[in-house]
Amino acid sequence: MEAARACRLSSTSDGRDLPAWSGQVALQSLLDADSPAAAWRVVEAFSRTGLPFEIALSWSSGGGTGAEARVTVARATRVCVFARSLRVRAGNLADAVNRVGVTVSDAYASTENQWEAVGEILDQGPAAPVEVPAFARRVRVELSDPTKLSTTSLRVLDGRGVLRPVVPADEQPPEGVPVGGARTLEIEASGATAWRAVFTLSL
Repeated sequence: MEAARACRLSSTSDGRDLPAWSGQVALQSLLDADSPAAAWRVVEAFSRTGLPFEIALSWSSGGGTGAEARVTVARATRVCVFARSLRVRAGNLADAVNRVGVTVSDAYASTENQWEAVGEILDQGPAAPVEVPAFARRVRVELSDPTKLSTTSLRVLDGRGVLRPVVPADEQPPEGVPVGGARTLEIEASGATAWRAVFTLSL
């Protein structure tokens, strides 16, 4: 019982109305909590409105600053972290007010999440750079115009800027391309198209 009290977070739930999308993700504080000791925490983030949003989590299991991660949430998700302190921020991805909430329980669960990057390639424009998020394992690229898949490729550059694989978009594995030690990812298309890159996270 005493051990459980020593690990208890100062706050374990909260909610907020996120304003409608205004052209960029505007992150707002959703939870800020700490505890005298670290423990496994299961963070549940959810939309009561049933709309997509994203969360930014930062946590530490000791003193000082710890890890950070961004997660794209379709409706609800769980993230498991070993934390003494925990901060959760949320940003709306919908064009309407989005009521979101978070609860934290002291438990362990195996979880897997995703991060979605989006953009557009202009006709005859340069390759689109894609930021590699923390905890990324694999990535899969999809286009608004699927007829351009055969002439679109994912370029992977390593930590020294050396081009490694060039993966045709229509030949990606169903589970995506391994990120490995990539420093930069680029999407190269033959014409104008909107795209999204969905990363699987080991989180």
